Amino acid sequence: MHRVVVPALGQVLFAVGLGYAGMAGISILANTLGKPFGFDARETTFFLSMGIGTVLAAWVVDGRGLGGSLALSWPTDRRTVIWFADVLLLVLAAEAIAAVSGFLGSIEDLKAMSSSERSWLGFLNAVLLAPVVEEVLFRGLLFTRLRQRFSTWPVLAVVTLAFGLLHAENGLLHVVSVLPAGAFLGFAREYSGGIGLPIVLHACMNLAIVAAGTLL
Repeated sequence: MHRVVVPALGQVLFAVGLGYAGMAGISILANTLGKPFGFDARETTFFLSMGIGTVLAAWVVDGRGLGGSLALSWPTDRRTVIWFADVLLLVLAAEAIAAVSGFLGSIEDLKAMSSSERSWLGFLNAVLLAPVVEEVLFRGLLFTRLRQRFSTWPVLAVVTLAFGLLHAENGLLHVVSVLPAGAFLGFAREYSGGIGLPIVLHACMNLAIVAAGTLL
């Protein structure tokens, strides 16, 4: 029987940080050559800062031995995975109805939210890098540390609000729209016992948003 080897958290963060920095570098090079990939200067700066910040976080994690406190695990009960997958489908269906009805704003506003994700670099960021980094930082580091001191509901509220404020640069509409998603991911973290399931759910939600923005 083969033993599953899980990489240290610091190694994972370092790899993700290099991914962000690499995306920034490719974007800068492409714009210099006159072949932009769909990112403006602000987004390129964001990727670069995320890369630097994540690499620094990797150094801190390795230096302080925080890997075991970030709940890097996958639920052992398959029913938990199935339940959250079913809820995710219902949430996506409700958001689709709200989008078509105009409850979340005009179609143009929704398309603008995901415009940069239409490039292949944007797609990579949306469905891979962003879910990993955001879940490690919010449902991993922040949630786990707060949960050691406080009960579930206050921690869910604080982490969900912090997650929403992360998206403030995209406007109030985007902040409000991600709060339910943040709460859903928080519940997934609490009841699955780790961030493995939230990462997958987060990636699926982002994939649905990118697909909707492309098809609209």
